[in-house]
Amino acid sequence: MYRRTVAALATVAAAGAVALGTTATAEAAGPGFFARSHHSSYAECQAAGVAGAPLWGQIFFCEPFSPSRPDVYVLWVRI
Repeated sequence: MYRRTVAALATVAAAGAVALGTTATAEAAGPGFFARSHHSSYAECQAAGVAGAPLWGQIFFCEPFSPSRPDVYVLWVRI
């Protein structure tokens, strides 16, 4: 019982931390922009943006996920 309680609390704490981190990043992108996908390189992110342009238009950009994770790029689209 103790292990389940600790696991549940750890899950809730991790989800809260992820939500707070995502909120800060979304605010930095500006109003109307949404994170669409994550990619392992800038070129891959740009290719995904160009390929999906018929869905979300020509306005999109890629940026590193965070200073601690520069190997992950986020595709931001405007819908």
